[in-house]
Amino acid sequence: MLFDKLTTMNFLLKKILLCAFGFVAVAGTLFAEDDSTTNPVSTTNPTATTNQVATTNPAATTNPASTTNPVQGSDNNAAAPIVVKKFAGIDLTASADEGARSNNAGASPQQTPATTNEQTPRVVTPTSNPATTTTTIAPAITTTPIVESFPEPQRKFLFESSVADFSTAAYNKAVEFLLSSYEKKTGRQLVPAEKKKVALKIYTASGRGFETPKNLTRAVRRALAKRGFSAENVLIVDLQERTLRASGYLPPYRKPNDFFWEGSPVIALDTGNFYNGKWFYENNLPSREPTTAFARTMEDLANERKSFLPIPLLFDVDFWINLPVASDLPALGVSAAIGNATIWNVSNQRRFLENPANAVQMAVSVATIPEFRKKFELTILSLEKYQFIGGPVFNQNYTTSEKEVWLSANPVIIDFLMWQKMNAMRKARGFDLILPEPPLFATAGKGGYSLGSCVSSELELVKPEN
Repeated sequence: MLFDKLTTMNFLLKKILLCAFGFVAVAGTLFAEDDSTTNPVSTTNPTATTNQVATTNPAATTNPASTTNPVQGSDNNAAAPIVVKKFAGIDLTASADEGARSNNAGASPQQTPATTNEQTPRVVTPTSNPATTTTTIAPAITTTPIVESFPEPQRKFLFESSVADFSTAAYNKAVEFLLSSYEKKTGRQLVPAEKKKVALKIYTASGRGFETPKNLTRAVRRALAKRGFSAENVLIVDLQERTLRASGYLPPYRKPNDFFWEGSPVIALDTGNFYNGKWFYENNLPSREPTTAFARTMEDLANERKSFLPIPLLFDVDFWINLPVASDLPALGVSAAIGNATIWNVSNQRRFLENPANAVQMAVSVATIPEFRKKFELTILSLEKYQFIGGPVFNQNYTTSEKEVWLSANPVIIDFLMWQKMNAMRKARGFDLILPEPPLFATAGKGGYSLGSCVSSELELVKPEN
């Protein structure tokens, strides 16, 4: 009797278990069908989740999340996919960052929240009445464009030329091609105008061995002479007399009337004769200059927060040409076109070298002052020597050389390409890369005050046909 009951209970238990398994199977099928209807990517494009950069326009896929997360649907531990583009012989990594850098993409940098250590800068310029001044918010933090349209048309071009070596003859050929191509493409003529003078902003801050190549300076001056500028009307400008002497652009020891280099006047901005109290960039960062420790007057203390602008480049020349040397720089990521034109071109600038947030703000604000921008015509960068780690202090062990010369009115693309080159060298040598991408590129490249794009699709590369 007991055996019969156990047999019956065992039979009923098996029936219950079979019914339960059947319910689970049916429910699983229903849930799977419902999931397929809510994820159209899995039915319309089975490969979309494994390679979302295969299309030319990621935003056009049927999965809206793919525009905000390029690797959605892939292994969480996998590396983000990369689109590789060639521009000026450089592989540009262009995933989400390239779209973010576009002048037409997203909000301008002025609308992004300021970092906690970022101060509010001011640019003070005189009005038509010299007795009064007008204080205006720096362009980097205002939403009002300073002119009708930026970037200017000439900023879309990058001109590139190879050199057989770094002799004066080789530079003469390359520079003449670059300037002639620039004039032809942009319609801008590099000839004397009202002031009958031109300036070359060189770089000597790192001392002898890492200055603007003298053969490049000679070649640019020669090309300008062909366009009507005599040697005495070509000003050689840099920040410090000490480094100009150390680099050989001035005699090693001061003598009367020795501020000349091969017949051209040399202007050392820190000698005190080339600043004006009404033209400055103001930032609340305290000064790091040794002279401020001996300040005696209230005026000295007030000037501690000011960086005075290079008056000769604003008012004494028809235009000026930037001749930087490229190195890494913690404050900006890269010190090349923008750095030489701004941080290495104003007084009281050491304070920015220790503060990246304010350094970027300062560089873009100064470069977009209308009077400054109007005279800043273009940059010529030689790759005869550039440093990829340890800058701006010169270290021969971390320099390399390429037989290339670039020209552009767009300083952003020059700095962006040098950032790529420096990272390539760092990777080859086993050093950490300069990452994340320096904010300088997005800040300087977007908004109504844009200094130029670093998005390859918005640029045109010009090279010799042969």
